[in-house]
Amino acid sequence: MDPGTVIVLLALNLVGIGALLHLIARRMADPAGLRAFGTGALAFGLAYLLRLGMGFSSGTARGILSDTGMIFATLSFAIGLQRFSGAVAMNRRQVVLVLLVYVALAGAATGLWQGVGRHAALNLALGLGYGVLATLAFAAAKREIAPLRLPLRVLAVLVGLLSLATAARGVAVMAVGMQPLFAGPWAQAYYTYSIVVITLIGPNLLWMVFVRLNERLHALATHDALTGLLNRNGLEQVMQRHFASRPPPPLVLLLVDIDHFKRINDEQGHAAGDAVLRSLAQTLKAQVRGGDVVARWGGEEFLICCQGSDPARAPALAERLRLAVQAERHARLDASRGSTDCTVSIGVSFAFNDRSTWEAAARAADDALYQAKREGRNRVVVASGCAAVAAQATRGIQAGA
Repeated sequence: MDPGTVIVLLALNLVGIGALLHLIARRMADPAGLRAFGTGALAFGLAYLLRLGMGFSSGTARGILSDTGMIFATLSFAIGLQRFSGAVAMNRRQVVLVLLVYVALAGAATGLWQGVGRHAALNLALGLGYGVLATLAFAAAKREIAPLRLPLRVLAVLVGLLSLATAARGVAVMAVGMQPLFAGPWAQAYYTYSIVVITLIGPNLLWMVFVRLNERLHALATHDALTGLLNRNGLEQVMQRHFASRPPPPLVLLLVDIDHFKRINDEQGHAAGDAVLRSLAQTLKAQVRGGDVVARWGGEEFLICCQGSDPARAPALAERLRLAVQAERHARLDASRGSTDCTVSIGVSFAFNDRSTWEAAARAADDALYQAKREGRNRVVVASGCAAVAAQATRGIQAGA
C-alpha cells in the first residue's frame, strides 16, 4: 500500500474518531478530557489531509503548517489525558508557546536543510510528544482505579512504541536522507504500525470513557449528591461486605440529627441549609477513624457505623462529634452573610455483630435520638443498658476538652 493511500486512511479514521468523541462529550456534564481527545484526533486527521494536499515529501516552508497541526494534535491528546486523570493540564498560553517554539525550530531547520530539516524536526518533535503521552498514561495508570489501569497501560504501550519508531525516523532522515521515510520495508512497517495504533486508539479511548462513566454512575447510585457521603444504597453494600467477613467486627450505630434544621432553612434559606449539610458532613468524616462508615440517612440525619469491641468508644466518639459540631461555624453559600452555628443530637445504639440485629439496633439509636431531643437537644443519649459506659466516656471527653 503506497504512503498516500495510508495517509488518507489514517486521516479518515482520525476524523471519524474525533467526531465521535466530540458527540459523546456533548452529552456529558463533565467530559473529563474527552473534548481534548476529540480535538486531537480531528487535528491529526485534518493535518494529514493538508500534508497530503501540499505534498508530504515536500521541503517547502509552507509544509510546516500541516506539521504544526500534528504537534497541536499531540498536545491536545496530552491535555485530554491530563484532564481525564485529574492532573493539572497545560493551559492555552503554554500550548501556544510550544507551537511557536516548534515553528521557529522547524522553520530554521527547513531553511538550512530543506526537506531533510523539515522532516527531521517533525519526527523528532512527534517522537518526543508521543513519549510524553506514554509517560502520562503510565503515570495515570498508577493513580487510577483498577478497571482503568489496563486501557491506560495499553495506550501507553501503543504510543510508547510509536514514540520510539518516530524518533528513529527523525534520526534516520538526518543520517541517510528522506528516502526511507516514504519507500522501502521500514517505511511500510512504520505506516502499518501507525494504522494499527490509529485503529486501536479509538476503541481504547472509548473503553476508558465507558469505564469512567460506569464509575460515575456507581458513585451516583451509592453516594449522596449533596454531601458526597454514602446514601442508603451505598451503606447497604458496605454492610453486606462487612457482615460477609467471619467473624464480623461488632458495630455500634450513631444516629446524628441537626437541631432546629427547619429553622435554618426557614430563616436563612435552603441554600444555607445545604451549605450546613455539606459542612457538617465534612466535620463528621474528619472526626471518625478509618474503619468507621458515615452515611446520610435522610434529610438532616446522618448515620455512623462505629467499629470496635471497646464499649466506651462509640459514646466517646458521639460526644467528640457533638463538641466538634458545636465548635464549628458552618460557612454559608453567601459569604457576605457570615456563617451559621448549629448543634446536633446523637442517639447511640447497643453493639451488635449480626446482620439480623441491624434493624433493632437502628430502632434503638432512633429511640435514643428522640430522647436526646426531648431532653433539650445538643446532647448524646445511649440506648438503655449502656448508660454507665456512656457517662464514663462523656466525662473523659469533656475533661479533655
